Amino acid sequence: MSEPFARAMVRLQAAAQGFDEATLDAQKLALADLAAGRLPRGERLAAYHALLLFLCAHPGDAALRRAVESEFGRIARHMKALPAAARAGLINEGLPHADTLARFSHDAVRQLLARRDLRLQLDHAGAPRLDLNSVLRLTLPAPEWSRTTAGMTDEELLAELGVPAARRLRFLVDQLARFDHEPYAKDHLFDALDLFVRVSPRSAAFSKACNRLPMPQVFWQSERLKRFDTLALMNRALPAPRRLDVVAAAEVVRIIRDTLTLTCRETDPGTYLEPRSLRVHDLDRGISVALYGMVPERQLPYESYVGFMLFKNGLPAAYGGSWVFGARADFGMNIFEPYRGGESGFMMCQVLRSYRQTFGVRYFEVDAHQFGLDNPDGIASGAFWFYHRHGFRPVDAALARMAEREAQRLAAHPGARSSRKTLLAFTGSAVALNFGGPVPVALDALGARITRMIARQYTGDRRAAEAAATERMRRMQSLQPLQALQTLPPLGAPHRAAALPGAARVVGEMALLGAAMQVSDAKRLAHLRRATALKPRDLYAYQRALLAYLDPD
Repeated sequence: MSEPFARAMVRLQAAAQGFDEATLDAQKLALADLAAGRLPRGERLAAYHALLLFLCAHPGDAALRRAVESEFGRIARHMKALPAAARAGLINEGLPHADTLARFSHDAVRQLLARRDLRLQLDHAGAPRLDLNSVLRLTLPAPEWSRTTAGMTDEELLAELGVPAARRLRFLVDQLARFDHEPYAKDHLFDALDLFVRVSPRSAAFSKACNRLPMPQVFWQSERLKRFDTLALMNRALPAPRRLDVVAAAEVVRIIRDTLTLTCRETDPGTYLEPRSLRVHDLDRGISVALYGMVPERQLPYESYVGFMLFKNGLPAAYGGSWVFGARADFGMNIFEPYRGGESGFMMCQVLRSYRQTFGVRYFEVDAHQFGLDNPDGIASGAFWFYHRHGFRPVDAALARMAEREAQRLAAHPGARSSRKTLLAFTGSAVALNFGGPVPVALDALGARITRMIARQYTGDRRAAEAAATERMRRMQSLQPLQALQTLPPLGAPHRAAALPGAARVVGEMALLGAAMQVSDAKRLAHLRRATALKPRDLYAYQRALLAYLDPD
């Protein structure tokens, strides 16, 4: 990198996270100098690209955004002209024409293989827990079983089976597709092969700069919002979600999945996203939040694992999810690296607002890993205080008192910081944000109650317990129509049709919940019946029925 370019980069980095008029002018001047110089290669180009992503998401005015867009175009042309060896140094950076190399689930790889704008190849196996002979012994036609017992290496076996190198990934995906009716067994086998997949884009469109949510307008950033009434924000009603036709919804799904792929990440709600569950809310200050659930065969028994992606002026800035169970939800959020240093607290509160207003949640809990447990970055950044500033408090009473004393000490000594020892101590408990009322029942507590009931009344016989609980539900609430649930058409992709966990499983699981809670009130049981019918079909209606059952007051 030339010296003028290096100096201009330092100036842009210094000004990038300022939002007043003076820093906007500094951003423009530095960007003009950078645009006049030769682009660097390798890590320095990636760092410049990340700065541009931040500025694009937080533009001070239209002129700055035009300059950023022009540089994105120049980088795309530069990347296309680079020799393959030079582009290889930018793998996993999400730049135009650069490869992504990572491990993905079977279904995620299958989705990527279906794309015409991408080329996928099997790159290598990392540290397999099962050898290919053992896996293919379960999938190959019987006349070929002997091939898997000949002691060949993976390469030798695939060559013996006549699978060309270019088709080996597709071959393995097709072979494991034989277990679509047993998705968790399929996941285990595919994951055990530990395959690294190389994703090569055929155009600049598959890149972080191009992968954006269409926005009705741009929010021009003139300040960083630090102080605001967090509870008032989260209690404010949401605007109506965007109207999405089938084509628009499919485009949002693609953007969500491409974001995760380009950042070498994967979440269950992203991979198993049910398009009909997708909602996009356009909120304040250029923020949009997409919420989405999973296809029925991948849903959890009681709680709803609902994913989210947050967009800032259309650029995917954060992702995560919440495990919603009635009025209670566990919550996790990750802001992508290029967008840190902006309005992180405001972003998080907008996501929490989306969950609270959509699902009626009044108690959020964050696992200690998010702020430091086995997470050195969380300790170094003092992430505990980030959650504390926005209303979260340790669940453990002793740690809550300790946190209050430490907060008072820090307030009395401006500039002081908590010690590493103190921050590590806080990781001994999750933190929670309670909007009032008693703490809603935790799913773990109900699970323990179900286990005790089965042990005490049925000597551990789960099938007998489930049958008795189902009969109890039918008898008390005349639930014979629940049998019809077993004939409901599956939702989601056609290849999953046979894998829908028949509603019979849903009936049994919900019946156990009712039996363990010993609820006999007819009105509440009607809500349980409704929740049972809705579980595989409608994420939002299911949550309303579950709320009415668990939290009738």
